[in-house]
Amino acid sequence: MRSYKTCSAILFGVFGLTLAGTTQEPARGPVRVKIVDDKPSIVNVEPTLPIEPGQHVQVNGQNNMMVNLRVDNKMMHLGFIQTVLKIDGQVMQPGNFPGRMIAQNQALPQKPGSRKRTGFMSIYEVNKVQITQLVEVVPTKAPKGGSKRRLDAIMVRYLVDNKDARPHQVGVRVWMDMFLVNNDGALFAAPNKPGQILDGIELKGKDVPDYLQVLEVPNLQNPGFVAHFTYNFGRTIERPDRVILTNLGGAFGNGWEMQVFKAMGDSAMGFYWDPKEVAPGRKRSLAYGYGQGICPSPGGDGQFAVALAGSFEPGKLFTISAYVQDAGPGQILTLELPPGMERMEGKERQPVPAITGEEGSSMVLWKARVLRTGEFPVRIRSSSGITQTKIISISR
Repeated sequence: MRSYKTCSAILFGVFGLTLAGTTQEPARGPVRVKIVDDKPSIVNVEPTLPIEPGQHVQVNGQNNMMVNLRVDNKMMHLGFIQTVLKIDGQVMQPGNFPGRMIAQNQALPQKPGSRKRTGFMSIYEVNKVQITQLVEVVPTKAPKGGSKRRLDAIMVRYLVDNKDARPHQVGVRVWMDMFLVNNDGALFAAPNKPGQILDGIELKGKDVPDYLQVLEVPNLQNPGFVAHFTYNFGRTIERPDRVILTNLGGAFGNGWEMQVFKAMGDSAMGFYWDPKEVAPGRKRSLAYGYGQGICPSPGGDGQFAVALAGSFEPGKLFTISAYVQDAGPGQILTLELPPGMERMEGKERQPVPAITGEEGSSMVLWKARVLRTGEFPVRIRSSSGITQTKIISISR
């Protein structure tokens, strides 16, 4: 009987080791771990540089979502930058019939951690559709070789919120009478049209550039003061569908469509988010920037850092934490683990939770385990277009 029990115990031990070996390798001494950051894949995100003291852009809001701005007291346009809406086929100015203004040039809400914002917001409502305009002074990207950013532009956001029980078609147009420094006929250039001065043209779809330059002098080698319209703010914010570069007469058209003419010394321009159906309870997020520099994505487009902790011994748990700075609306993080690793806690796709800390960051957490030694890329993808990868090398 003793012999039978002894043999059974030996067989059970061998069998147990065989089963364990099908999921993870047996321990053979402590592991050595090396973790390196792979080059991140990031859409439209710039490194954070210090901001130069002093505000260079001066901005004022008027009734009906009209905006006026200067940079270092230089003129950037004549009159006001104007907003036109097209809702269910009807063209209207914010504040006019059939809708109503429910907020007008109010102070912007503070950012997380009580960080102040310079700017104002207005809200227009029609047929249970709310259009919120937020105008904010922002630091622009540092010039090439520069070490500081300047507060020399505004970012203007439009949040279209359908609070009705039925869908609505909503479009937005922004237009202005151009005047840069002392030139009433200022012309344009764009990075996707190298070597060209743009005059009397419509840019549509993929032809809409990340940014559009306004030139004090129509000379690419000696343009004088250069202003920028920013259109690309990452995947979570719609860029305009069309940009029209024309003269002042062409700006009026039929109240919605601008006509394309040569500037002939009196330039004007406008850009459109064409009417699109907004389902009940759904939203559209639109934005542009204007000033001297190029605007970055708001809140860093939901940038995040990844931290790893715990044991990388096969079979033991380690944690993967993503710390998100100023999360974008509806931002989602997705964890991708390679073969040889197994997710144990936390859903593969997780929405970024509400901000809890004073610094404006949120945390998304997973737990996983290593099944064997080797080299493993642990990748987190954000719905905002950012991907961060940690490469973990585990050996004995």
